Amino acid sequence: MPAPDTFWTYFGAVATYLAVLMVPGGIIGRAAGVRGWALAGLAPLLSYAVTGLGGPWLAAVGLRYNVLTAAACTLLLAGIAWGIRRLCLVRGWIKPGAEEPPVVWSTRAHWSVAACVVVATALSIAVVLSARGGTTAVFQRWDTVYHANGIRYIADTGDGSLIGMSKINWYPDGSFYPNGYHLVAALVYQISGTSIPVTLNAVTMPVAGIFALSMVALVRQMGGRAVFAGCAALIAAAATTGAYESVSSGLLPYALGVVLTPLMVVSLQRFLVRPGVDTGLVLALTVDGLLVAHSSALFGGTLFAAPLVLQRWYRSLRGLQVDGVPEGRNGLRVIGGDIVRTVPVMVIGLALAALQILGAIGFTNGAYPYQPWNSDLPVMSALNMLATFQQVLHKPQLWLTVLLVVGVLSFRSLGRLRWLMVSAIGLSGLFVLVTSYGASPLVISLSRPWWNDRFRLMALAAIPLCLLAGHGMAELQRWIAQLIRSVSWAKARPKVVSRLGVAAAAVVVALTAVFTGGFYRTANATAVSFLYYNGPEGEVTPPVSPDEIAAMDFLGRMGIPADQKVLNDRLDGTAWMYALTGVHPVAGHYDGGGPISPDAAYLALHFRDYDLDLRVREAVQRLKVHHVLVGSGSIAKDAPLSAGLRDLRGRDFLRLVYDNPGAQIYTIIK
Repeated sequence: MPAPDTFWTYFGAVATYLAVLMVPGGIIGRAAGVRGWALAGLAPLLSYAVTGLGGPWLAAVGLRYNVLTAAACTLLLAGIAWGIRRLCLVRGWIKPGAEEPPVVWSTRAHWSVAACVVVATALSIAVVLSARGGTTAVFQRWDTVYHANGIRYIADTGDGSLIGMSKINWYPDGSFYPNGYHLVAALVYQISGTSIPVTLNAVTMPVAGIFALSMVALVRQMGGRAVFAGCAALIAAAATTGAYESVSSGLLPYALGVVLTPLMVVSLQRFLVRPGVDTGLVLALTVDGLLVAHSSALFGGTLFAAPLVLQRWYRSLRGLQVDGVPEGRNGLRVIGGDIVRTVPVMVIGLALAALQILGAIGFTNGAYPYQPWNSDLPVMSALNMLATFQQVLHKPQLWLTVLLVVGVLSFRSLGRLRWLMVSAIGLSGLFVLVTSYGASPLVISLSRPWWNDRFRLMALAAIPLCLLAGHGMAELQRWIAQLIRSVSWAKARPKVVSRLGVAAAAVVVALTAVFTGGFYRTANATAVSFLYYNGPEGEVTPPVSPDEIAAMDFLGRMGIPADQKVLNDRLDGTAWMYALTGVHPVAGHYDGGGPISPDAAYLALHFRDYDLDLRVREAVQRLKVHHVLVGSGSIAKDAPLSAGLRDLRGRDFLRLVYDNPGAQIYTIIK
């Protein structure tokens, strides 16, 4: 049963998540020599890397995954990072410093940017909290039940393997799924002591805040202005197509991967500028962190960061200044050196993530069905979505469009970040291809890491677009400050001139907040509310109903042994049974594809013939089914109840033990 919606319940869960998010990665990053905003930004990704890698390796050697073993993995990796770096420093093999940002920020600038990140995080939490309206805080979208059951499975069993949590639905063997998201959430669940729905809400609330922090770390690492970093953080918390849209669709690990993607640039830039064992290890862990968060995040991070490398190589071929390269060095030598030095980093990353890579290869070669979406919207519609940050909502975010236009027109002032234009064009072009030509076999093949899904690719394209909009916002601040400084009254007052930059920034932020209605908080809450109601705008009938939740709560108090399963319909809300009560359902996910148990499929069609069908009775015995839970509604609109579960009331082989308007529990008595 979901825990009560109290302030302290959610505060404790969110605080626990932030600690799990920042502490392990912060320890590892600091041991590897990362400092400042790079450390703050990379900490969440490194936390997901150590847990996402540690869980499967612990399972491989027969150890349980829990708070203690996760802490041991953190200390082990941090010790290795510290030891290697210390050895290299003593031997003089590395000389730290060159990888630090090339532009100095004032103390006031650092605090101002930190304030923007705090505001962005508060906005993110407020959006999710205000989107939870209704009678339940249980997530309603397709994959959320799989994530919920998976988190509980890891916490209850200590099985951190890449196939374990799938056994709730694809038993007895399970199915491959990168579980970094679930391993971190399992720690939050264990430490906070809250319910699974509260844990999921807590892990979701600061998602745009993580996005904002990643943006700041990127801008800071590339030598951007503090105003640009702060504005990018606020835009990250305002754009629906950034973090919120993936959340609204229930793509929780994918949303995590998207908000961590900018960090690929941070670790890559640090390594390219000052190649070393320490920066190489951080890059390898960054690559693995994206992989364990969501496999497509690694592909997305590579596409997003590739223009940075191309810009570096282009400048080196033209003989222009390149960060970390002595003046006059041959361009081909620079390119060759970058490639050669990156190879061992990739080898380390592949070795650490060997279980994930082998599992992914086996999964793609397996029998799980791949069904492309085949979108065919007009090209102009796709471009309009990109430019207006609008896809699931009816109203465009036109003020962000204005800022985006300003940012694009002033791209020359991006300096080291000019590659963002190429990144934006490339990722936006991929979105247009999938949105307008989704049925093309070539497009299907190119977009397979994202399941040929335009909603996923919109979030990926939103990363450079949000940065360009943040740049536009920062340029407005620069123009306003320059305009005021040109006035004779201001020129005569040096103290006033020195404070004009801060005043102009405050004015731009305030005006943006006013024009966007609080950085589109209400609009974003509407988008996120789809996560709870599973439908288009205006539809508010949740598949997981309060009646079903009450029935599952009763079921959890019946003392059902762990080795027994409860028969249920695949498409109603009872698939949440394990997450809410710990009782194992026959159907543990709405998804009936892949290696579903033949017994489960047969019972769904024929259970009502229990008296007449020997195969039904044998399936019941094999699955150890002693109880049946029949819910109401469906994740698929207007889908009927499974034929085998219809009209069970009054059957002589069943006894009704619980009944409410939306759910019934039966016990098999024969």
